[in-house]
Amino acid sequence: MYRKVIVTTYLLILPSLLFAQEQVQKISPEDEARAMEYYIKGLNAFENEEYQDALDHLNIAYLKLSKSAGVNYALADVYLGLEDYQNAEYYARTSIDLDPENKWYHLKLAQIYRRSGQNSNSIEALENAREYHPKDIGILIQLAALHAELREYNKSNRIYDEILSVRGSDPEIHRRKYRNYMQLNQHEAALEQLQLMRKLEPDNLGTLHALSRLYSEVGEMDAAIEILNEAKQRNPRNPETLILLAEIYVNEGKWDSLGDTFISMIEDPMLSASQKMELARFLYLQHQSSPYQGTLTRQTERVLQSFSENEPEYGEAHLLAAEFYLNQGNSAEAVNKLKLANEVMPEETEAWRQRLQLLFSEGDYENVIQVGIEASRYVEDDATINFFIGASYMLTDHYTEAAEWLEKATLMPSRRNFRSIIHGTLGDVYTELNRWDDAVESYENALRLDNANHNAMNNYAYYMSVREENLEYAEELALRAIGYEPDNAAYLDTVGWVYFKKGKYEKAKEYIKSSIETGEASAEVYEHMGDVYNKLGQASEAVNWWEKALEADPERTYLEERIKTP
Repeated sequence: MYRKVIVTTYLLILPSLLFAQEQVQKISPEDEARAMEYYIKGLNAFENEEYQDALDHLNIAYLKLSKSAGVNYALADVYLGLEDYQNAEYYARTSIDLDPENKWYHLKLAQIYRRSGQNSNSIEALENAREYHPKDIGILIQLAALHAELREYNKSNRIYDEILSVRGSDPEIHRRKYRNYMQLNQHEAALEQLQLMRKLEPDNLGTLHALSRLYSEVGEMDAAIEILNEAKQRNPRNPETLILLAEIYVNEGKWDSLGDTFISMIEDPMLSASQKMELARFLYLQHQSSPYQGTLTRQTERVLQSFSENEPEYGEAHLLAAEFYLNQGNSAEAVNKLKLANEVMPEETEAWRQRLQLLFSEGDYENVIQVGIEASRYVEDDATINFFIGASYMLTDHYTEAAEWLEKATLMPSRRNFRSIIHGTLGDVYTELNRWDDAVESYENALRLDNANHNAMNNYAYYMSVREENLEYAEELALRAIGYEPDNAAYLDTVGWVYFKKGKYEKAKEYIKSSIETGEASAEVYEHMGDVYNKLGQASEAVNWWEKALEADPERTYLEERIKTP
């Protein structure tokens, strides 16, 4: 937002602006008082950012005081606020013509040029101001900064040298020179400025950090470490100091030193949990960059465990540790950390989801149900949580409960492809509950939401074949599903079983054989192969496969009768 000049500034310079003897036109005292009244109103409106009102008042004043440098200056400021750079430049130049020694007029013109992108003209305006005020620090600082902005770093530094000769040593000026030298890649000169800053402000950690970085860049690691140790002595709990020190240890491959440094900080009760988080996340990112560095992995685990144990009420510590263990493939530890996160931040939805997904992937369905129901008390209307509960009920043969949770999940907001999965799973549940019409609706919803949901295609096709309904459609869906996963044993069996129901026994044998050859066929597939051979009149082969099915699943006792009398 445009930064306005306060009214008091105008009032301070008002006498010299309005009453310079050669410039002020001869007007009556009454007209002058009236013009002054509008001038003040204009300044007040300008201060309130009411630029149009300010312009109206100042233009009335200008009718009587057109030779007033102050009125022209005020008009320039208003036009600048309106981003009318052409008029702003005109009135600023006029104010300078009327009072060329007033530095504020030159600075205003420089500001107008800078705002309008005319940096060369801005420099010229500042140089003109410098002719009248050669040692004015404000003018010199602006001029030096503008040269630096234009990447004229040597010119900028020469002006900063002028400032130092007038003002004496100043840490801010040395800091600006340091930045310029860094842009010029003149590290020795930059280092000299930092050393001067260090003498002037020995407790300034920013200076010490910059020094250490510069020493690191030029390969002087011992000097960089020395500087950082000095910074640690001045403030032993500053995270940036510790991270800079850690970066050196990383670059030098000193993993044990890295871990020891971080452990000391993690165990420091005076450091806040958020500060520790900054350190822990830095180390974790280093590990992600070098995941196969064994010592770094061990030190990262050590630090994250310590963080989780020392800050038991800080959920982010547990989440970071869980993420680490997930990436390491240690599901058990990841679940433990997610459990701690759930306890201290129960409204964190993603932590519940991750924990349920891990338990589900491990086949711990009873635990999924228990944890999921607990999660649902804190996180309302979450489709993912409801899905995991419903799917776990289904996989433990509690179909009524499964339908209840999955039906709720379908009503909750979620991504389109995930809603397709929910509807497809609900279709499987309805089938088990002998609610076939509901199952058909669910499967169709699943395919409408995601026409690439091949699991829904396969299951829908299989159940249609079992019921001997819509076999042409079942064949179409089964072949589409196998197009996505050609080596899926269940999908191959489904295609074979559809052909079996259509009386195409040779084609059925071909696909079911392929299913068995994957090495992942179930007892049901073996049974299907026996059924196919039986239809082909090869009784001994049929018995052979039924025996294999019974061996794989002894609960298929009905096969005993088939084996006796094929």
